[in-house]
Amino acid sequence: MGILSKWLAALALVAMLVAACAPATAEPPGVAPAEETPPEGAATEPAAPIEEPTAAVDPTRSLDLILVQHALCAWDSFWCTVERGITDAADDLGVNVTVLGPDEFDLEQTASLIDQAVAAQPDGIGLTVTDPVLFKEPIERALAAGIPVVGYNAGNGPIADGIDYLTYIGQDEYQGGYLGGLRMVAAGGTQGVCINQQVGHAGLDKRCNGLVDAFTESGLQAEVLAISDDPAESETIIGDYTTANPGADAFLTLGPNGANPFYAWMESAGMGAGDVVHGTFDLSPEITANIESGVTLFGIDQQPYLQGYAAVLMLTMVNRYGIAPALPVTATGPGFVDAGNVGAEPAPDRAVELIMVQHALCAWDAFWCVVQKGIETAAEQLGASVTVLGPDEFDLEQTAALIDQAIAAQPDGIALTVTDPVLFKEPIERALAAGIPVLAYNAGSGPLADGIDYLTYLGQDEYQGGYLGGLRMVEAGGSQGVCINQQVGHAGLDKRCQGFTDAFTESGLSAEVLSISDDPAESQTIIDDYYTANPGTDAFLTLGPNGANPFYAFLEAAGLGPDQVVHGTFDLSPEIVENIKNGTTLFGIDQQPFLQGYGAVLYLTLLLRQNIAPALPVSATGPGFVDLGNVAIVEALAGEYR
Repeated sequence: MGILSKWLAALALVAMLVAACAPATAEPPGVAPAEETPPEGAATEPAAPIEEPTAAVDPTRSLDLILVQHALCAWDSFWCTVERGITDAADDLGVNVTVLGPDEFDLEQTASLIDQAVAAQPDGIGLTVTDPVLFKEPIERALAAGIPVVGYNAGNGPIADGIDYLTYIGQDEYQGGYLGGLRMVAAGGTQGVCINQQVGHAGLDKRCNGLVDAFTESGLQAEVLAISDDPAESETIIGDYTTANPGADAFLTLGPNGANPFYAWMESAGMGAGDVVHGTFDLSPEITANIESGVTLFGIDQQPYLQGYAAVLMLTMVNRYGIAPALPVTATGPGFVDAGNVGAEPAPDRAVELIMVQHALCAWDAFWCVVQKGIETAAEQLGASVTVLGPDEFDLEQTAALIDQAIAAQPDGIALTVTDPVLFKEPIERALAAGIPVLAYNAGSGPLADGIDYLTYLGQDEYQGGYLGGLRMVEAGGSQGVCINQQVGHAGLDKRCQGFTDAFTESGLSAEVLSISDDPAESQTIIDDYYTANPGTDAFLTLGPNGANPFYAFLEAAGLGPDQVVHGTFDLSPEIVENIKNGTTLFGIDQQPFLQGYGAVLYLTLLLRQNIAPALPVSATGPGFVDLGNVAIVEALAGEYR
């Protein structure tokens, strides 16, 4: 099988952990678990799969992991930070980790170390995909042996690399430029320029594309200026450019090779802090000094500690809970270093007290028992103290009041469900004004869409669910698709359909949206009438039980079987699970609530102890695919980890 075929066969691992969640339309008013999707955000390609681990998923199992790197702390100080993340994660999660690397930079030796790792038959392998051509065969030998593999620090993702590993953990270059551009606009930049020392380099070009898009979307202008790796020549180019473009007041450099000649130009031009807005990628002593002096607004860090930590975490999640990352690229950066955190030192032993504020509780909604299990598991593993607050029944006014109650307790951090961003805006801003870091989970759209400056939103990526689901359905033989939407105009549901239609369009096929209602009988009739008018339609995506149940009734009435149509759906229910089992439904997509609770505790703890911030406005916990290959495991974990 090709990469996509294998991914479609094994992507079920993504969803093995989630509790059977409520359908989107059954959520209380104000809940908007919709992904905030910047124009060219994280990669939209499907994550490559791993084969299902040979050992049964067991939340208590002992694990032995091996990480293979092209460099080591012993001879490159950068890797000391990566390895500290590895060690800390191993301690937090209670797993055994061995790190392998060459004596010096030697990719042939590194490739042989991958085979050495495979021969040891570990529970998982993490590695730097430094050379995807050279590493392809040894990685595929690991996958053939049933060993889950993740890439970290070096790589492009499974599709771009042409290797079926699980995900790539590293910097999101486009988002670094895009989010950096938004910061520069907010700081007063009106005309931007991205100073690129290597035009044609894919990663650097993505950084510049992000900056230009951020300015363009803000109604402003920005362009790219090509320089070289020669400092004196680059300083001259920058000087000539600013002479010809005196309105340019926002400059993004892509590392020290651009930042250093920029600083030299500023000095020669007699400019200082406040004269222009400057941001840069990477850190160096010069960049750090200019952040401290106010000349540079920020330096963008790839957060290598998180690369090591996340590699161990993801392999542990796969083995213990049967859950894989939601997306093919898992962003550890951009991490912004600015005047507020430039001198911050890690405090790994710091006591952490967190308060979680939810619009619902386990005591009266079983879905939230799984979220709470994630919270409790993370708190135990990380040694954090966590209190969960929620109303006696669904009451957003009471929930808003609980946010203020949490602030009064002066915790180290607050995580909450942004069920109503308008109602919750003022209490959240009071928390931020009090210096309390805040993030959202389960409900929200992200800080940009919600207009509230919290850290990130952990929840389902609705667009990616539709997009990746669409690719699965095309791979399964679907040639003409329809997205059955019971609430056209609902932002989250519309994004699901948009992703689905985009997947078909990009595959050279057609797909459209069919509007139904929440009335089952009426919806069945609408579906039947549509099929009569469009008999070539053979791929149907429903957006939850409110669409799936009338679709099943339509199939029965029309006498259509699994071999005649391809059906996928969002959410799980007893009916959906049964139809996955009997082959009628290809997959059910879940939002993975365990990860929402777990991730909320993890992100705040990493921020407080290691100064590691979430990289993106939205941190995806789904889509998680449940199919015939993992539905039995899903049922076994239901109510606790699912």
